[in-house]
Amino acid sequence: MAPLVVETLSLRYGATPVLEDVSFALPAGQITAIVGPNACGKSSLLRCLARLQAPNGGQVLLDGAPIQKQKTRDVARQLAFLPQSTIAPTGMKVVDLVLRGRTPHQSPLQQFTPKDQALVRDALDHVGLAHRSNAYLEDLSGGQLQRAWIAMVLAQDTSILLLDEPTTCLDMPHQLEIMQLVRDLQAAKGLTVAMVLHDINLAARFCDQIIAIKDRGLVCQGPPSEVVNEANIEAIYGLGCSVIADPHHGHPHIILK
Repeated sequence: MAPLVVETLSLRYGATPVLEDVSFALPAGQITAIVGPNACGKSSLLRCLARLQAPNGGQVLLDGAPIQKQKTRDVARQLAFLPQSTIAPTGMKVVDLVLRGRTPHQSPLQQFTPKDQALVRDALDHVGLAHRSNAYLEDLSGGQLQRAWIAMVLAQDTSILLLDEPTTCLDMPHQLEIMQLVRDLQAAKGLTVAMVLHDINLAARFCDQIIAIKDRGLVCQGPPSEVVNEANIEAIYGLGCSVIADPHHGHPHIILK
């Protein structure tokens, strides 16, 4: 069974419709990219998946049960969400940020345990920041800071990760670094990942599935080999292009006309 299922979901802000009758399932143990033009509702859809936005119609099922009817703490123990805009608290160390990922597992009578500390160390090791655990967030590079945020959601110890544009504001080398990190983490831990991406070439290279939305609805979905073609790119973005096999990796690669 797919861990997250969207059933005829509709969403509007005031009188403005954002999404209408969107349905799909996230494949377990795979990385799914959500793509589409600006302001088409990608981030809003991801927020619905994370139970941060209530739809106006339809529902999201988490492990077969309506997510809106589940307790916040229970949801946070099953899925972790990293928003697009994150503000690094001044004067906070990397290890303290990552420790925040353990909050859903705490109670007023039980503070951080040796297990929490071990999971934080494991998360820092996985993102390659163990050597900078006592550094202040403001002293990190952009790529290192994004790794710290990913370590925080990794320490949450969930089976599902939802990432909203994890490569935003990063240069090309750091974009590739973060995408490879997510790919490696997914493979090592068997995670189910959904992420909003703008770069469809990155989606085709690093993701197992692509979901494309436009004009409030689903345009297409499937593996990159099926989704990334000239007709779909025209339908999604209104752009003419050629699609070739990447000479280094074999994935479909878009060349704009």
